[in-house]
Amino acid sequence: MDRELVRRQTTSNCTGEFVYSIVSSAAVLLQGIGEYCLVGRDRFNGKEAERSVHHAIGLNEIHLSALRAGLLVRWIGSMEVRSQNELTGFGFAKDYDAVVTVRTEAGEQRFALEYERSPKPMRYYRDVAASLSREAHVNHVLYLTCNYDLLQFISGFLSNTKCRVFFGLVKDWHSQLLDMPVSCSSATRYFRLRETLDDAAAYVNAAAISA
Repeated sequence: MDRELVRRQTTSNCTGEFVYSIVSSAAVLLQGIGEYCLVGRDRFNGKEAERSVHHAIGLNEIHLSALRAGLLVRWIGSMEVRSQNELTGFGFAKDYDAVVTVRTEAGEQRFALEYERSPKPMRYYRDVAASLSREAHVNHVLYLTCNYDLLQFISGFLSNTKCRVFFGLVKDWHSQLLDMPVSCSSATRYFRLRETLDDAAAYVNAAAISA
């Protein structure tokens, strides 16, 4: 902080704790030595910055849960995903919060992760549905939400996509990880997350063999 490369701020969560983040000039320095640090002009301004802080903290906790359990093979963060999408010709269909590879009994399984703390406008989810229908790099997307009502709201827009989209609660991720219950868009039947990942891998392998 003495060199003004780190910014300290408080949030409105009433805990009295500080949150530290790098400033834009530090991000530019990191970008220059090979880190994925695309810099936005308004990254610290207004209510959007406050929402971004809470989202980043929650996403970091999701990351740490998998890491501490020894399940994580690779975590491609949102900055790296966005860099690939903006700067290369082989990007994902969406700027996911992360692309995650975990270890299951059937081997390594990869899925895109979206963490939703609050609802966005309906037009946003219609655009997401259109994007996911064009996804060619992942076969499975997991939406983690903070409550069941938000889960139901989002799932209603993502029923007809090319890749498989499943929905679960973030609290279940922290307590059960790959054994957490997830549902498809209808939310009428629940599966264990590891089952959906292994089934998706089996489906892709069968399709490759038949082709």
